[in-house]
Amino acid sequence: MNENNADSSIENNQKKDSTEESLAERYAEMDFDCEYTDNLPALLKELNISLAFTSYQAGRLMLVRSDGKNLDINFKSFPRPMGLAATEDGLTLGIFTQIINFQREDGLLEKIKQPMQSIEDDVTAPRIKPKDVKGGDSIEESSNLEKEEATALNLEDELVDAEDESTATQLTPEQLAKVQERRKEAREYQEKLNAPLDERVDACFITRSSHYSGMINIHDIDWGDEGLWVVNSSFSCLCTVEPDYSFVPRWKPHFITELVPEDRCHLNGMTLKDGKPAYVTTFSKFNSMAEWRDNKEFDGTLMDVETNTILLDGLAMPHSPRWYNDRVYLCNSGLGHIYSYDPESKTKETVAEVPGFTRGMDFYGPIMFVGLSKVREGDVTKPAPLAQKYDETFSGIWLFNLEETEDGAAQEVGHIKFTGNVDQIYDVAVIPDCSFPELIEPSHPRMRNHFCAAEMDEI
Repeated sequence: MNENNADSSIENNQKKDSTEESLAERYAEMDFDCEYTDNLPALLKELNISLAFTSYQAGRLMLVRSDGKNLDINFKSFPRPMGLAATEDGLTLGIFTQIINFQREDGLLEKIKQPMQSIEDDVTAPRIKPKDVKGGDSIEESSNLEKEEATALNLEDELVDAEDESTATQLTPEQLAKVQERRKEAREYQEKLNAPLDERVDACFITRSSHYSGMINIHDIDWGDEGLWVVNSSFSCLCTVEPDYSFVPRWKPHFITELVPEDRCHLNGMTLKDGKPAYVTTFSKFNSMAEWRDNKEFDGTLMDVETNTILLDGLAMPHSPRWYNDRVYLCNSGLGHIYSYDPESKTKETVAEVPGFTRGMDFYGPIMFVGLSKVREGDVTKPAPLAQKYDETFSGIWLFNLEETEDGAAQEVGHIKFTGNVDQIYDVAVIPDCSFPELIEPSHPRMRNHFCAAEMDEI
């Protein structure tokens, strides 16, 4: 299989510690380059699917999009993005202290492919003062607009009103030139945000709601009969969310004696069956604060939620259990293995073995999508066995056909391999019925006037 380079779309900027860097320098530091097998663009386009995945290390939610000939990897900035849940109606993302819902609103496709109205001409934008008699913006209003531009770049503290004579006279020529360059960068970036989105876009996901959970160390999430279920690693439990609470605890492993934010066993993975949590993974069976981090032996588990019993133990850092085709698939991450477990026969098989820390999994028909991460020097005493097994490990997404097997092993049909800064992937989700989606994040200026309203009921 040949490999191609992917086009990258960087939608957001990150604020750096140094205010000396130019915008171009900041972008240059973000290397999200990747290679992919040449069959992937046509495959994703033919299946009419796209992929979403998270990298907490890179601080990005990523969309893998295809036009049938090339892949486009689109990046959105979020603090510590982790669990993902994709449905026909939307995408749900767990981040540092929030759970964000993105509603699929394809009725906005025509609007997002048009230039966005400037804030000066937008009647929905609040104004500090009315326009002056000459038809221009008042000083206060102009300042407010510059502030919005600066906020979009996270440069608010760097912009100075250099047009104010009293301020400008206090600056050296070098400082004044830098201020003017910052203002130019802010305006150019704002113009980029206001520009029409890609004509190839065939689905629009827009921020609709958010729940503030606090730092409960969100891992896997999924929608069930009772709403959204969340793996709450900090409190070693499964929970649901309600507006009046950070979370509602619903289940914990039998060896956890109390709900305290101590990440006692590192409960991390969850899968639902028939709308209810069915299986989970943990790194250990410990019942004291973060003891699993210092454990020199692997004692990860696959557990049955209904019976609260251990089905498999001695696993090496397991993640991402998934119920599919009447079996539980899971990642034995430390070994780079993907297992399938038959609850009827109580037996497991190795489905695939890859040169990476397996984590994040989803399915579409016979195809299994698995996330890989590079082995890292973490804060656990015992390193993953992968470090001794392979000279090099990879970060990306590997695709396997579960129907084409040899000796019970699935066959690889393609992969995406990151060659830049993306070393860690947490979750992977298939987005159905679109091959080139766009996501409008909370900070995007299009949130200002891209509306979706229900029909009005008569009183």
